[in-house]
Formats: sequence, structure tokens, C-alpha cells
Amino acid sequence: MNYTKWVDKYIKYSGLKIELEKFIKIACFLPIFFISLGLLLYILLGLFSLLVALFILILLEVILHISLVFLANKRAAIAEEMLPDALRLISSNLRAGIIPEKAFIESARPEFGPLSEQIKEAGKSMMLGKEIKDALNRIPEKINSSLLRKTVILISEGIIKGGNLANLLDGLSDDIKSSLMLKNEIRAQVTSYIMFIFLALGIGAPLLYASSLFLIETLISLSEILPTQTLQAGVMSLALSNINLSKEFLLHYSISVMCLSAIFGGILIGLVKEGKEIAGIKYIPVIIILDLSIFYIIKYIVLASFAVF
Repeated sequence: MNYTKWVDKYIKYSGLKIELEKFIKIACFLPIFFISLGLLLYILLGLFSLLVALFILILLEVILHISLVFLANKRAAIAEEMLPDALRLISSNLRAGIIPEKAFIESARPEFGPLSEQIKEAGKSMMLGKEIKDALNRIPEKINSSLLRKTVILISEGIIKGGNLANLLDGLSDDIKSSLMLKNEIRAQVTSYIMFIFLALGIGAPLLYASSLFLIETLISLSEILPTQTLQAGVMSLALSNINLSKEFLLHYSISVMCLSAIFGGILIGLVKEGKEIAGIKYIPVIIILDLSIFYIIKYIVLASFAVF
């Protein structure tokens, strides 16, 4: 039941023209199809095929649901950016002597994006006889923006306390624009931290792991050639014993740790940049691709030129 409510809410927030029942049918059909396919492949080809089918299933389910959140966040960001201009336009129409319901409808410009539709809905509700406070509450119904909700609450409280609606909208417009400018300045200041995290994970990590892997592989090769010998170099000696590690294990370990670091690093970037952990999911594939690309370039091209064994 909670899942159905969550999906219904985010379908509205995302602006997708898809019915709730249809979305749930798709989400339920994917597990049935891929589990059945995985069991068939398991019988024919073995366990690995089943694991691949389950991995694809999980990936598709994640993409299906995360896309709702991304679309909702994108619409919310557009609405927040357009909100000061929309409030200013409504205020101008009110000062021109237009009645509130008509002022809202005429202020619903296409350039305001998803906010335009909700402003028009609020104006229509006023024309049908609803109070301004109740009509305003319809604006954030399909936009997942805390800023928009707080703005509507402030407007409603101002109307209840007898404030002038035009002056109230002008004041809120100025305050929101100032807060958005401050937010952009803070975002610019944290860019250096984001770049440091990105460079450390995307360049530093694969360079370190590729270099370490080359060194350990060289030591393993030496231990296989001279398992019980002692190397003499001047006054120093080095005794090599057999190293019980396989090169495949070290390679898989390096790749696994880099992927894990990329996941947490992407989440950290999203948290620092946008204040939401989920916003960092889009950076994870980029970091993983960059990690693996640099790792293999260093491993097979740069470091291979120094290989002896």
C-alpha cells in the first residue's frame, strides 16, 4: 500500500502521462519475466546466466523508479527558478486592477514550465468559488518543492492576517530571488570540493590501484621464480617467499573497490552539490567508466612498458 502511494505521488510530481495501474503492471511484469528467463537460462547454461538475468532485472527496476525521482526533482528545480518571476507577474496583474482569479490565469505563461500549469489550476479553482487560500494549496500538489510549499504557506498566512496580496507577492519574490542567488554562490564555492572528490576518485584511485597491482604482480612473479632465494644488493639482502595471492583475485579486488568508492563518491558529490544523496546517482556511472578506463590504460599501456616478467 505504501508503495502504491509512493508511485502515485511521484507520477504526479514527475508529470508523466501514465496511469498508476499501468506503471505498477510494468514494475510487476519485469520480475516475473526475468526470473522465469533466469531459471530457464540456469537450466540450459548454468548459474552465471541466472545471475546476469537477476542483475538486469535489478538494474531495470532501479532505472524505472529512479527516473520518477529524477524527473520530479528536475520539474521542482525549474519551478523554483521560475517562481520569483511568476509571483512578480501575478503582483503586476493585481496592481493593474485585474481580479485575483484572472490575474493567476493570465500569469500562467508557458515559459514558467510546470509552475504554469499549477498557477492556471489555482486560478480556475478561484473562478469556481474556492477561497484563495484553498486554491493556492493546489499549486504544490504536483511539484515536489519544499520552497514552493513554504511560499504558498506564507501567502496563505499573509492573506489570513489581512495583508495586501500584491505587496506580499513582491516581497516574497525578492526574498526568493535573493535566496536563490545565495544558493548559487554557495554552490560555486563548493565546486572546488566536488572537483577534488571527482579527481581523487576518477583519476587518483585508478592510478594508485594500477600502480599497486603492477608492483604486487611483479613481486608475485619474483616469488614464483625465486621462492627460496635471497637477493643480495650491497650490504642489503632481500629474501623472497611464495606469495599466496592470485593475479585474478587482485584484479577483481581492485575493480570492486574502485566501483564501491565510485558509488559512495557519487552520493557524496550529490550531497555536497545539491543537498540530496539521490542526486549523486547520476555521477556514479561517469566515475566508474572513468575509473576503469584510466585503470586499464595505465595497466596495459604505461606500466606494461616497464614489465620484465
